[in-house]
Amino acid sequence: MKAKLLLSTVFVMAATFASAAHAALDATIVTAVKDEVIADAGTATTAGFAVMAVVLGASVGMSLLGRFISKGANGG
Repeated sequence: MKAKLLLSTVFVMAATFASAAHAALDATIVTAVKDEVIADAGTATTAGFAVMAVVLGASVGMSLLGRFISKGANGG
């Protein structure tokens, strides 16, 4: 009977320590993933602004080209 009690105590303690170690490992992994996501978000933001600038520049350029053509067609 004492052997079963001792064995069950050892199993409970082992499970507790394993759970604590697993939780610490998860916190480390979560921190690493968080840092990577923040870095990727920064890259995406930078790329988004670059694309927005190109699109805006193209839009302004097309508008100016349209006005130039319109003025030329109207003789002005």
